[in-house]
Amino acid sequence: MERNVHYHVMDFLRIFAALLVLLNHFATFAWSSASVTEGSDVAFGFLSAFAGLGAVGVEVFFVISGFVIAMSAAGDGGASQALRFARLRATRILPALWLSALVSLAARALYGEDFSHLLMDFCRSVTLSPKGPYIDGVVWSLVVEAVFYVLVAASILSRFRLSLYDLAKIIGFSSSVYLLILSGLHLLPPSTRPEEAISVLSRFPFKLLLLQHGVFFATGMIIFLVRNGGDGRSEMGHAGKTILILFFGCMGTAEIFMSVERGYAYKTAAVIVWLMCMYAMAAGIRYNEVIKYNISGYRNFVRYIGGISYPVYLNHYSVGMVVVWWLFSLGFSTPLAFVLSMLCVLGLSMAVMSLEKRIQNAIRREFPRPDAKRDQMAV
Repeated sequence: MERNVHYHVMDFLRIFAALLVLLNHFATFAWSSASVTEGSDVAFGFLSAFAGLGAVGVEVFFVISGFVIAMSAAGDGGASQALRFARLRATRILPALWLSALVSLAARALYGEDFSHLLMDFCRSVTLSPKGPYIDGVVWSLVVEAVFYVLVAASILSRFRLSLYDLAKIIGFSSSVYLLILSGLHLLPPSTRPEEAISVLSRFPFKLLLLQHGVFFATGMIIFLVRNGGDGRSEMGHAGKTILILFFGCMGTAEIFMSVERGYAYKTAAVIVWLMCMYAMAAGIRYNEVIKYNISGYRNFVRYIGGISYPVYLNHYSVGMVVVWWLFSLGFSTPLAFVLSMLCVLGLSMAVMSLEKRIQNAIRREFPRPDAKRDQMAV
C-alpha cells in the first residue's frame, strides 16, 4: 500500500476549498458591525454570488479527510497503533486550533463582547466540545472531524476486524438513509411539508453523528481503498467499490443541493463546483506522477499553499468579521477594505502556520517515528 505518497492535487483542492469558504463568509459580513447580515448592510456586495455557494468547500474538505485519514490509518492495528493515530491527529489539528482560538478570543474581546461568555466559548473550542457555541463559527466542522477520527481509531483498535471498508460502508449507508429521509421531506409540497421535522433533522447532533456529512467521508475512504487495491480484507471488487463511490457521491450531491439556502441557480452552481472538485481529485490521484513532474520546480510552494489552507480556514471568520468592521469604521473604501482584510487574514494565517510548525516539530522530536512522512497530508 502507498501510505507515504503525497498527492499534490490535495494541496490545490485544500486551498481552493478554503478560499470558497472564506468568500462564502466574507459575502455576508456587515460593514457597520462585526456580524453577518444581508442586503444593503453587507460590506462586500460584489461577493454575493459566493454566499451559500462557497459553503461547498466544507464538503470538499470532508472528502479529502476521508481519503487522507484512511491512508494514514491503513496498516497494522492494535492499541499501540490506535494511540499513535490519536497522537498524530492531535498533533496535526490542535496546535493551529488553539493558536487560532486565542486570536479569535482576543479579536472578539477587543470588539467589546462579554469576556466571560467568550472564555466559555474558547474552552469549548479548544476541547472540541460536542456542545457549542464556539469562539469561531468554523469550529463545528472540526468537532465533526473529531468524531470521524474516533471511529477510525476504533477500527484500528479492533485490529481491523471492523475494516476501513466496512467502516466506510457503515458511515456512508447510515448517512444515505438520513439524506433520503430529509430529501423526501424537502420534496413534499409546501402545504404539507413538515417544517418542524426538517428543522429537527437539521440540528447539530445529526452532524455529530456523521449523518449529514458521512457520505463525504465515506467517499474519500473508498477512493483511497480503490487507489490502493483495497484494505486487505474486503471481498468486494473494484467495480463494486466504484459503484459505492458513485452512490455516495450522488447522495452528497443531494446534501449540497439541500444545504444551499438560495435559488436553484446557486444550488446547481454549488453542485457543479462539487462535481468538478471530485473529478479533479480522481484525475489528480490517477495522474499524480505527471503532476509531480510538471510542478517539479514548485513543489514546495504547492505544499505550502496546501498547508496554509488550514490556518486560513481557522482565522478568516471571527477575526475577519472584526477586521472588516474596524476597517470600515476607519473610513476605508470598500475595495481597499477588502484587500486589507484579505491581507490581514493571510498574514495572520502565515504567522499561525509558522508557530504551528514549531510546535509540531517539537512534539515530533519528543516522539520520533520511523515513518514520519505517513501523515504529512493529514487534514
